[in-house]
Amino acid sequence: MNATVILSYTFMYFVLFVIVPLVVVTFVMTCIKFFQTTDVQMAATEVSIKPHLLDTQSMEFLKTLKTIAKGRYDVLYDASLVNVVDIDQTVKNHDEVQEYMEHCHLDYVVVDNESSSVKLVMTNPEESSSDQVEFIEKCLAYTGVQFIKLDREKHCDEALIRNALAA
Repeated sequence: MNATVILSYTFMYFVLFVIVPLVVVTFVMTCIKFFQTTDVQMAATEVSIKPHLLDTQSMEFLKTLKTIAKGRYDVLYDASLVNVVDIDQTVKNHDEVQEYMEHCHLDYVVVDNESSSVKLVMTNPEESSSDQVEFIEKCLAYTGVQFIKLDREKHCDEALIRNALAA
């Protein structure tokens, strides 16, 4: 074989197996470094999971609701009004109204499994301002969703809940 042929093959394999992988690895490492997010850097000790998401009263009431629902309804806990009610885009100050609705707290939302429609909303009015409670009542009355106010200990008559779900 000719020496120039051997040198050209050597150069070709050198470029193919050494230079090309080196360029590819350098490019990938540069992309990783460039697109790496540095916005959120928290130590593992700063964030932890809450030991109990619900207090005992809320948990007991949630269990009661689930027994009443008997698999036909799902119960959502700690939602806001913006998750339940949809507002039209043509409403004046749409963004402000939507932001206000995000702060309207709903303790329990009962949803029908078959139709995914909201059947019942229960909340403690003491956790929201009187304006928010009035706004929640008006919105739910307009959409035809039952609304039940709970007391401080989150108690409510089971018969009232059963009647609201039966309607």
